[in-house]
Amino acid sequence: MSQIIVTSRYLKSGTETKRKNYTRYIATRETVEIREQNMIEREAPATEKQQGLLSDLLKDFPEAKKYLEYEDYKNNSTIENASELISSIIERNADVIGNRQNFVGYMAMRPGVEKRGSHGLFNDKDEPIILNQAANEIANHPGNVWSHVVSLRREDAIRLGYDNSDRWRDLVKRHISDISEAQRIPLCNLKWYAAFHDTTHHPHIHLLVYSTNAKQGFLTKHGIDKIRSVFANDIFYDDLQSIYQKQTIRRDELKAESKKYVENLLKEITEGDFENAELEKLIKVLHMQLKNCKGKKVYGYLPPEVKKTVNAIFKEISKDKSIQSLYEKWCELERQKYKTYTQKEKEFPPLYENKVFHSVRNSIIGQVLNMDSLTGFFDYIQPEPIEITTDEDIPPPIDDIVGDFNWSDNTIEFNTVDFESDSHYYIKWSTTYKEACKIIYNKKSEKKDYEKAEQLLIAEADSGNVLAVHDLGKLYSTEKLCENDEAKSYKYYEEALQGFTEIEPNADFMFPYEADYQKPVDMRSYVWYRIGKMHCYGLGTQQDYEKAFEWFLKSAKEGNKFAQYSLGNLYYYGNGTDKDLSQAFLWYQKSSSQGQPYASYSIAQMYNKGEYVSQSEENAQRYYKNALSGFLELESKNQADDNLYYKLGSMFKKGLGTDIDMDKAIEYFKRSAEMNNINAKRTLALEYISGKHLELDIEKGLEILTECADSGDTLSCYKLGKMYFKGEIVYKDLNMAEKYFLKASEKENQYAYYLLGKLYLEKEKYSLDKAVEYFEKAVQYDEIKPYAAYSLAKIMLDNNPYHDSEKAVSILESAAMENDWASFLLGRLYLYGTDDIPKDNEKAEEWLTMSASQGNEYAQYMLDNIQSFENAVVANTIFGLFVNLSRCIADDYNRKYKSNRMSADRKLRRIIQQKKQALGLKEEHLQNQELY
Repeated sequence: MSQIIVTSRYLKSGTETKRKNYTRYIATRETVEIREQNMIEREAPATEKQQGLLSDLLKDFPEAKKYLEYEDYKNNSTIENASELISSIIERNADVIGNRQNFVGYMAMRPGVEKRGSHGLFNDKDEPIILNQAANEIANHPGNVWSHVVSLRREDAIRLGYDNSDRWRDLVKRHISDISEAQRIPLCNLKWYAAFHDTTHHPHIHLLVYSTNAKQGFLTKHGIDKIRSVFANDIFYDDLQSIYQKQTIRRDELKAESKKYVENLLKEITEGDFENAELEKLIKVLHMQLKNCKGKKVYGYLPPEVKKTVNAIFKEISKDKSIQSLYEKWCELERQKYKTYTQKEKEFPPLYENKVFHSVRNSIIGQVLNMDSLTGFFDYIQPEPIEITTDEDIPPPIDDIVGDFNWSDNTIEFNTVDFESDSHYYIKWSTTYKEACKIIYNKKSEKKDYEKAEQLLIAEADSGNVLAVHDLGKLYSTEKLCENDEAKSYKYYEEALQGFTEIEPNADFMFPYEADYQKPVDMRSYVWYRIGKMHCYGLGTQQDYEKAFEWFLKSAKEGNKFAQYSLGNLYYYGNGTDKDLSQAFLWYQKSSSQGQPYASYSIAQMYNKGEYVSQSEENAQRYYKNALSGFLELESKNQADDNLYYKLGSMFKKGLGTDIDMDKAIEYFKRSAEMNNINAKRTLALEYISGKHLELDIEKGLEILTECADSGDTLSCYKLGKMYFKGEIVYKDLNMAEKYFLKASEKENQYAYYLLGKLYLEKEKYSLDKAVEYFEKAVQYDEIKPYAAYSLAKIMLDNNPYHDSEKAVSILESAAMENDWASFLLGRLYLYGTDDIPKDNEKAEEWLTMSASQGNEYAQYMLDNIQSFENAVVANTIFGLFVNLSRCIADDYNRKYKSNRMSADRKLRRIIQQKKQALGLKEEHLQNQELY
């Protein structure tokens, strides 16, 4: 197993006697360059002189027993290993032997140091370091100076590339902010020097750290662990990935075993096959003790005799073979972790004595207190909705989909006749204008090319060509010229709208010569479409769907396929008019018949979902195929923009109109993302995080997803918030989860509403008022209603200001058809009864039957044993205790598994934190949590 050793302490001065003894050794030690010795001497037993010196050194510096060199010496006490250990102890404690100044000089000049000029000292600056100046600076520093030594085995250093000072320097630079945080030194005041020592067996670096402010900085054991952690996770990143893959299998085994255990246990209890008289007795005793106990019902506040009962219960349930099996799997994961630092086998106490699971005692107390509760017993079960996971299924804002894609309508090659008009403006697809469009479409265009296109468009715009005026507005809204200029963009859009409006009355006379466009009405309908589009997008004016609807309707009636498609969208989403799927389908069909691929795609979606028309996979695929053909044709004509590339990627990913082809899908997503398409960037981010179709790169995926979320993408906010809430991929961080859920909820994301409700029931963020507020918002949406209703009803059944059993039952009944846990809870309520809900066995059986028919195994067990369940309070409690303990072990295992995968997340947090520090901001919840 690969290992890393990190030792940390602050520099000090030693006694005069020690200085003399050890300094004499530095000058006369038996070997300096071990590699120059012959093999016989190297493998010979350590000399008496070495053994005597080591005895003294280990007494003075007992920390040395943690070194890799000490481990080698204990395993094989040769001259070579003794010399390595002596050298390592001396060099790491040179300040005690001599002084700080000697320490820096020795660190920079000792045999084996990789020199960077005249010595081996380096820092984050590229300028040469003057050794004497650095040594004096550290020697005379009035505050503490800390020394860290990071050591590897030679085989690991060579294999991982840490056999040169450049690689180590880059490592330190990457993590200097982590060191700054660990030592409580502001980054702006932190200074450091380091040197790489290429020793025979254990290449290592010495790292000196201090603050320019002598009063700043301190280092705790937690800080040392933090520094060790960031170095280990970075250096052994690839090695850890292999371990994680094995742990994935163990994690899945643990989850499956835990689930199977719970199911079998419930079956045993319900069928009367579970017997544990001692446990039943202890539970009854604790139940009475807690009833008679005053004050907080928390383990730390309980009288000794009550604590004794709690401990006895914990010990009793720990004896269960299945629980022991789960605990052993947990121990396996922990042993893997410790092997990164030591080859010694980590020993663990019995489960009931392990401090990691101390919280189980409070869980036992809570479970026994809830013996009489009907809703608390199944709190461990949290039904989850089937989520919408892709933006394809979430209706996008109308301005993201209306009309033709960017630039495409401008490529229709019209040539207008000469026409005298009172207006300065005109429409003409001139050679100059088309040249500018080609540059903008070209994927290989660079900034200088876009600047040329800008000048061409300006020349056309100055002469009155409205097409060029409009496209200047579009160009300035992008980052093709480095930074977008919203003010200039709006100015040109405003002028373009004015131009289109002025020429609209005379558009009949501006018809093109092409054979396909013989009627003056074609040009007139085109201008109407362009005016409608600007109102729809809010380009150069306030967004106004009603005005857009008027212009699109006029144009669509005259046969403009772009207007027909846009009108269909307005009907589909109910923007600017009442929602009318029949009209949407009608106008999509008209547009599709003229070859508009986006309209064909929309028809396919309606067949796929069974909206207005009967659901038909065959018809859906036929229209998807037509759409795909049209999209590929547009691509072949270099008319593809970021939205079209994203659309193509989605179709190849899902097999819409074609076979699934993830290689092509990923390629299109990458092209779209390069053009800053937020949907494509989010899709790629999730692919990097999952590793399903791209090489696993969690760090990159999280960075992209965070960028998307921070730019306001609703779905990215929801996804990222859920990761922080669930502890999936990243550490569980309810502050970050709340931040991103709230951002998603601003755009009325129903799933964000639901999870905000659940978040505010968590202990750290508990707010019953907020939980109810967001659950009530969530129940307004059909997809999430069954689950939000279940959570809301449970609140109303508990003893709190929102208690309302009658309303809770009504809510559960409304959700029961879609959520088997709602029908299950109704069955339990009527089976046991409450103060305000009388027992009703007939209703109980009715709701339990419904739940069982929906696949709820617990409901079926209850139906099969309904008589024994009526007085099964103790059995319920026993079941809950075992379930909670098995869940506690599995959850801790899962948390540690995920935290192992989190070196990437820490890097991402560090980047965010550095940016915030640069702005003078501070977020306590961005503090890194450590893997080790």
